[in-house]
Amino acid sequence: MNRNALWILLVVLLVAIIGGYMLFAKQAAAPTTETPVAEELPPAGVGVPGDTEAESVTLVSYTNEGFSPDTVTISVGDTVRFANNSDGGMWVAADEHPTHTEYDGTSTREHCVDGAAIGGTFDACRAYASGESYEFTFIKAGTFEYHNHVGSSKTGTIIVQ
Repeated sequence: MNRNALWILLVVLLVAIIGGYMLFAKQAAAPTTETPVAEELPPAGVGVPGDTEAESVTLVSYTNEGFSPDTVTISVGDTVRFANNSDGGMWVAADEHPTHTEYDGTSTREHCVDGAAIGGTFDACRAYASGESYEFTFIKAGTFEYHNHVGSSKTGTIIVQ
């Protein structure tokens, strides 16, 4: 093997190692606030039995008619659990439709990777079937409008104080 071929091989190996490390480190360091729950949930506003953190979890039910309640007020650090009690899919996402940029300024293409949100964004990044739920913990104050990406005419508002 000549000297130029050896250098090319060394550079290719080095690029592959660094690229693999960066990809793995990004995936390992990207926390998600998404928590799929596949259990039957009570209607909105009713505490979950045995849930010691019920005060910090606000329940929003998604039905065929839309989100209920459609506006909730919570504190920074509180969680909202969106329960799909409809006949169809529920993909909760921050406005604006279809890019979902309102909560953190990143678009769906930037913050949804393989069906999961990265970087703590308010976007379920996939549709949840009837009986499933999506949770999100709001870490900044503001008024955040959202919609069902599967049926964008169904909307709601989260006020975080």
